[in-house]
Amino acid sequence: MPIANCIVSPECKLGDKDLIQLWSEASGISASEMTVNLTESLYQHGKPYKIMSVLYLPSIWSSSHVSQLQTSLAKALATCFSIPINEVHIITTIVESGHVVEAGEVQAW
Repeated sequence: MPIANCIVSPECKLGDKDLIQLWSEASGISASEMTVNLTESLYQHGKPYKIMSVLYLPSIWSSSHVSQLQTSLAKALATCFSIPINEVHIITTIVESGHVVEAGEVQAW
């Protein structure tokens, strides 16, 4: 259930590499379980980043697995948009069991 909502600077252009596949291979999670939403930024004030992402992960995963998913997403985004990894900022939110509804059903893990 990794879901990444990414806000991308308009100057960044998505290359021809498959973002989900790169993230999947680097993290060890099936691509069929991952979602990435890309939204172009209109304005950004303060400290600039080319890509800012909020990553949602289930609470069942270990801290090492969470770290792997975060860093592999950063690498995949940097690779796909051909930007330095220090231009990617990720904030992770851990989602507790019972706080997700999918197909009309509350998901528990």
